[in-house]
Amino acid sequence: MKDSNFQQSGLSKCEVVIAGGGTAGHLLPGLAVAEELQKDGWNKDQIVFIGSARGLEKQLVPESGYRLWALTGRGLNGRRISLANFWNLIGICWAVVRAIWIIARLRPRVVLSLGGYAALPGALGAVILRVPLVLAEQNAAASATNRLLRNFAKAAAVPSPGTGLKNEVVTGNPIRDSVLEAHKLGRESRPELGWPRHDPVVVVFGGSLGSLRINRALWQAASSAQLPIIHHVVGRRDWHAVPSSLPENIRSLEYDDNLPKAIAAADLVVCRPGGSTSAELAVLGVPAILVPLPNAPNDHQRRNADVLVKAGFATVVDDAELDGKRLTTEIERMLSASQGSDDPDGERHRRSVGFPRATRNVADLVLIHASGKQSPNGRKKR
Repeated sequence: MKDSNFQQSGLSKCEVVIAGGGTAGHLLPGLAVAEELQKDGWNKDQIVFIGSARGLEKQLVPESGYRLWALTGRGLNGRRISLANFWNLIGICWAVVRAIWIIARLRPRVVLSLGGYAALPGALGAVILRVPLVLAEQNAAASATNRLLRNFAKAAAVPSPGTGLKNEVVTGNPIRDSVLEAHKLGRESRPELGWPRHDPVVVVFGGSLGSLRINRALWQAASSAQLPIIHHVVGRRDWHAVPSSLPENIRSLEYDDNLPKAIAAADLVVCRPGGSTSAELAVLGVPAILVPLPNAPNDHQRRNADVLVKAGFATVVDDAELDGKRLTTEIERMLSASQGSDDPDGERHRRSVGFPRATRNVADLVLIHASGKQSPNGRKKR
């Protein structure tokens, strides 16, 4: 088994290690915190990522200019005993050994764990070498990795109280500067996106890999109903399956680098309520149809969705109930409910229930423990 190091200077001393990745939901908050730390005078060489060779970090971290150690291994498939899980466990153990070796030579002042299987080797390396560990939890229910590490962490940055982690500090979930910029622009981005200024536009996506359930429901709806303009981010996994006979109002993309801008300019969003997506929607205040992943650990996606539903601008559709007919009905209902406003961007700003300063809050927590100072527990910043 081999690990990948994307810069020859990968073992020069750094200030902070950010452990995690695998998916955009786990990686993007870490990149956002890294960018925030640069505003405090840290340069990119002082920030190192340890993640998975199978994840998006293999591409996005080097593209962002940071050093990356991408280790082998993948998460366990449930708790069942199987040959695949045995080899996955061996891969994780080897990754932990490699992470200990890497952290011993990097000598960081603090390690930030983003949760998920990709964070485990780097976070355990911090525990074993007694480097201060800070957890960053993206969801309303803590991930298995962060729960495993909760007794060893100096603090846990969480999106809301009650995640089950010790030393919780309610910071919100870190979001990218591009989301905050999109929030300011709102519908003013429509000409740049090639959208009509006043016609309804719905953005549909299912995460970096995509969601087959959401994709199929949209394709069914497109074949049997007249939908508004749909900006559909299909995802890498199902891109090959896009029907060739879709109407012109369905605009399909494999991936969208400007997704925050599209979401902020849309009238409605259809998506999974992952941690990062839910945090962005909470700040943007855009109406949403949320389809929780049914097998998400601790049903955390449904708990993420509850915050937006309680705020009054989202609805939940169970995964098993989503088909073309149900999707059409919900789109029509949600668009009808939001029509007639003279100031849609103003309404969204008033609906915002997120933490626009979440990235700053988490960066502050990292800096506190990098300097060896104790953080005040339970503070809540927006």
